[in-house]
Amino acid sequence: MDACLNYGELRYVGENGCPMNIEIPSDKYEEATRDFEDRVREGITQSSIDPKEIFKRGSLTYTQAKKLANEGKIKGLDFFEIDSSVECDHLLGVSGSVEYALSLWNGESRNEALLKSVVRAITVYGESFIRGLDLDNTVDSTSYNRFAKNLHSIDTMVDINLYKVRNYHIDNEISVDGLDVKKKIIKIIDLPLGILGAFLGFIVMQVCTNYGEIINNNITSILFNGISMIVFGLIVMKGSRSIIDKYVKNNTHLIMEMFNEELEKSSYDNLLTEKEACIILKNITKGEVTKLLLDMKGSINKKVSSSNIVTKETKFILDARRTVILPSEYEIKEALSKLVGTYKDKLLSDYNVNNI
Repeated sequence: MDACLNYGELRYVGENGCPMNIEIPSDKYEEATRDFEDRVREGITQSSIDPKEIFKRGSLTYTQAKKLANEGKIKGLDFFEIDSSVECDHLLGVSGSVEYALSLWNGESRNEALLKSVVRAITVYGESFIRGLDLDNTVDSTSYNRFAKNLHSIDTMVDINLYKVRNYHIDNEISVDGLDVKKKIIKIIDLPLGILGAFLGFIVMQVCTNYGEIINNNITSILFNGISMIVFGLIVMKGSRSIIDKYVKNNTHLIMEMFNEELEKSSYDNLLTEKEACIILKNITKGEVTKLLLDMKGSINKKVSSSNIVTKETKFILDARRTVILPSEYEIKEALSKLVGTYKDKLLSDYNVNNI
């Protein structure tokens, strides 16, 4: 509220004197609204303003917006130490601007990013977003406002998937590699274990037959010895495989839990895209889990080690993000026109009399 007010008066006012919309972080909205109402009640600020009319709940938390602003990869998104505010000098607002950047960082085209950013801005600001644009007389503003109103209240009105924070797991990466590790280990020790088992089977058969005296027939003795050696060799190999399987599974499971927790936190705080999360997973596993298991086994504090690894890989990804220049108002109006046109076509095709 300190960032929004200046000596009790609203700091952000349009040319017509009307208060501008203010985007509030999603986790601070209720607190900010109560704070403003308290100030109005105490006579510190204007009493005629309804905070719910000008405050809009953004799609980002304060921490997420602050991190992105401090990184400086989105032109126009800034953090100010003096009042700890995050400000965005752009029509799309903070949420729309970040949506545009995230789409580009995920490898999507500018057109896809533009459509997503406009949809995100409308879901935050509603019809106010349309009023903030300099539309010419050739545009049917009524249909634009109707589109914005419906989109603001109906999430599934357009077939555009906006960014959502997802929990990316290392389990699939590690489980596959874990099986490979197990196979490699088994290939190395299969032969000596098989020989050991066969030798054990031979000894058992010799003891049971009193070193062949019970069986007078040499061929029968050789046959029984051979069967015994094969059976014991398979038992020893099967048993070793079961032990190795259990060992690999238990070790990878513990590591997976630790890495998943760290990766979930990193994805949420830094708004990692699907493409970025996949790169981090690949860099962590390095194509196989053997080295990872050895590194973690030698670590005294495995929780700290997993946190350091994920933090290091995340920083590498964040540093690699390219700087995003936000679209012009002309590009935004073009994208909005396309969306409104699609909306009209959808209404005509989905809700005509014949279909009903």
